[in-house]
Amino acid sequence: MKNINKELLSLILIIASGSIILGLAGLLAYGVRGFVKMEHSGWYFLAYILGCIVAFIVHKRKQTYTSKAVYRAFLFPVRLLKGFIAVSAPYLVLQTHLLMYLAFACAIPIGFYLFDRVSDLINLNFTTHIYIIVTFSVVIATLLNNQLKQLIYLLSPFRISHLQKLKKIDFKELTDYLLSESNIKFIIYSIYFVYLLIINFFNFQQNSFYSDPETDKAVLQSFITFIALERLVTNLKELEFKPSEMIRRLLDSMTGGGKTK
Repeated sequence: MKNINKELLSLILIIASGSIILGLAGLLAYGVRGFVKMEHSGWYFLAYILGCIVAFIVHKRKQTYTSKAVYRAFLFPVRLLKGFIAVSAPYLVLQTHLLMYLAFACAIPIGFYLFDRVSDLINLNFTTHIYIIVTFSVVIATLLNNQLKQLIYLLSPFRISHLQKLKKIDFKELTDYLLSESNIKFIIYSIYFVYLLIINFFNFQQNSFYSDPETDKAVLQSFITFIALERLVTNLKELEFKPSEMIRRLLDSMTGGGKTK
């Protein structure tokens, strides 16, 4: 029980700290964007750089407490930004890779939906498309775990090889640990759990989370399909019967290569 509480507390801490860092990164980006749009921002930035240079020269020549304090005051924004990047880099990289993983898993089902809307090839209704998108997205996310991770390493805006040279943090190991098959299943179950809580609350209030109640049913059916698939895969791993071994035995029987009594 203590281990469960410890892991649950750690999970809450990770989610909370990651959310705070993501929010601070958003505020920083908003501030930088506002500064760039500011009139004469280039001159302000140049004046700051010149101020840093002058403060550094004065501090090196006089070596007084006042010159040191002024020099540190000029460098404080830079050190603050450097410290934030050092702390937030692992979180931002992992959050980006998680979003890329989920986006890649949804790409094929959503692409099929867009193609069907444009071409009217099959002309499925929206509820059916919701079921297909959700179901095949979670199936791809769980069954193609290694392939999706390789795709992330290939297309990530944070080049893993470059990051390894710049920092001592093993980003690839962190990404592999976060995006393991068991963790992806846990994330999917967590999303389904929260969603089911919400739609059940609406259903008990005689309402629907979506404008069409059939959409709620489509997501629920996708969850049931996912559970059935996972149990099938689990049982297949434990099954003594192996299709490949059966094919080999059939071929041996057809060619007379099997054991004869």
